[in-house]
Amino acid sequence: MKNHKRSDKESEGWRTSATAKKSQTKRPKEPRHLFSAWSNIARRARRARAIVLFLDFDGTLVRLRQNPKEVLLGKSERRLLSRLAGHPRVTMCFISGRRLADLRRRARVKGALYFGLHGSERSDGQTASLPSAGRLRKGMEWVREQVRSLPGIRVEDKGICFGVHYREAPEETVGKAKSVIEKVLERLGPDFRLMAGKKIWEIYPSQMGNKGIAAQDLLRQFPRRKLAIYAGDDTTDEIAFASLKSSVTIRVGKFRETHAKYFLRDPAEVLAFLKKLEDTLV
Repeated sequence: MKNHKRSDKESEGWRTSATAKKSQTKRPKEPRHLFSAWSNIARRARRARAIVLFLDFDGTLVRLRQNPKEVLLGKSERRLLSRLAGHPRVTMCFISGRRLADLRRRARVKGALYFGLHGSERSDGQTASLPSAGRLRKGMEWVREQVRSLPGIRVEDKGICFGVHYREAPEETVGKAKSVIEKVLERLGPDFRLMAGKKIWEIYPSQMGNKGIAAQDLLRQFPRRKLAIYAGDDTTDEIAFASLKSSVTIRVGKFRETHAKYFLRDPAEVLAFLKKLEDTLV
């Protein structure tokens, strides 16, 4: 779809294990615009005993910013989300690569669940504890030293993993940083993996979960007649799209191909969808 291709610069980095698997399987069907299928989705929502609404944060509910620290949910958006989160049949779960505390501070929606670090930090008390944290920290400090002089490269300590941001970096600097990441992966060995997101590389222990696992864990707590809805804009959300085969999965923004069944163009359309969902459940 011509209007929804990711640019080459957006696709810099390596494929995640999920996208690597995707390339070996049948090409996903092109998704439909969500609003073109709204009558069917609204009917499913009205019939469901429980609706589990998974929402990525950056790029899905709020526009991406050069500086992630500048991102906050607006007041009108928060009011809409709070009304939905308070609906007796709706369970809302924010799921993000941000740390749990940071995600909660920026969303601040009462009654919602929060899954940080792709589901490894959870507000319901299920948080990963990984034995390889010491090795990871040494690797992070080595990377921090190697990229110290590279403009636009920023290392973020996420506790049980770390990220290297390159959104503000010139192209030649990105190439140098990529070489550093390759070297640290060799130093750390097979117990660690790379997850490539939008303008970020994340290195994390192989035992750490992902958004697909986190979503499935939560869904097991609900009755059979439930409807899961998952909206996300990143390659890290593709793992969840692929695992939620009978759910309403929504890719937000530009993409090359996706496992999601539907798409929305930007956070403004996501908010319009959430308002339609609220009206449907009245």
